[in-house]
Amino acid sequence: MSNKSPLLNIIFQSLNKVTRNVLRDFGEIENLQVSPNSINRFVAKTEDKIYSSLFEDLTKSRPEWGMKLNSNEVSVKDKYYWIFDTLNGQFNFSHALPYFAISISVEFNNEIISTAILDPLRDEMFFVDLGKGSFQNDRRIRVSRRNSINSSVFSLYGDNKTKDNKNTNNIFKPIYALASKNSSVTREFGSSALSFAWLACGKIDCLFAHNLNKNQVACGELLIKESGGYLTNLKYINAYKAPGDLLIGANPTLHKDLLKKINNLY
Repeated sequence: MSNKSPLLNIIFQSLNKVTRNVLRDFGEIENLQVSPNSINRFVAKTEDKIYSSLFEDLTKSRPEWGMKLNSNEVSVKDKYYWIFDTLNGQFNFSHALPYFAISISVEFNNEIISTAILDPLRDEMFFVDLGKGSFQNDRRIRVSRRNSINSSVFSLYGDNKTKDNKNTNNIFKPIYALASKNSSVTREFGSSALSFAWLACGKIDCLFAHNLNKNQVACGELLIKESGGYLTNLKYINAYKAPGDLLIGANPTLHKDLLKKINNLY
C-alpha cells in the first residue's frame, strides 16, 4: 500500500472529479462518427470541461503556484508549477479508440516531484512522489525485468512532423528494423502518457518517443525513474531536459543496449 502525500491527494481529487464526464462523453463519440465537424466540436468541449475543472481545483488548492497547460502556455507565479495534459490521446478519443489519459504533474525548481496519470476507461491511476516509488492504484510497480531486446515489446509514439520538417516515421524506420531483426513487436498506442505508464508497470519493455513537448514528457520521467527505468535521449540526457529529441525508455540493461545499438544506426 502507498502513503499518498497531501499533494497527490489534491491531484487524485481533481482527476477523479472529471472522470464521470469524460466517460460519458467518450460513450457519446460513436454516435457522432458520421459528422467529423460535430466530433471536433464535441471533443473540444470535452477538453474545455476538463481544463476548467482542473484549473479551478488546482488554482484553489495552491493559488500562489504557476500553471503550465497542455503545450507551452505558462503562468509564472512561483517556483512551483502545476502541469497538466487534459486529453492525451485526443485523436484516439475522437475516434472512440480506448487509449487516452489525463495527467497532472508538479514541478519545483525545474524538476518533477509528483505525477499522476489517470486511465479512466480502465480505472487505473499511475502515480509517484519523488523518492517514494511508483504505483498503479495501490500496487507498487516496476519496469520489465527482461534482459534482452529479443522478443520484446517496443512502443512508439511521435508527432508526424518535426521542427526541421523531418517525418517521424523516417526517424522510427531504424527502430522498426531493429525490432524485426530481434523478433520483437512494435505497438503504437497513440498516447504518450499511457505509453509511459505501461513502461513503468512492465506491460511494455521499450519505449521510443519523438518530438514531444516538455509538458508531455513531464508525466513520464519520474514515474519511469521511480519504477527502476530510464527515459533519456541518445546522449543520455534526461527526457525532461531534451523533450523534442528521440527518447528511449527501458530498464537499465535494455536501455544501455538500445542506446549503443541505436546510436550506431543514426
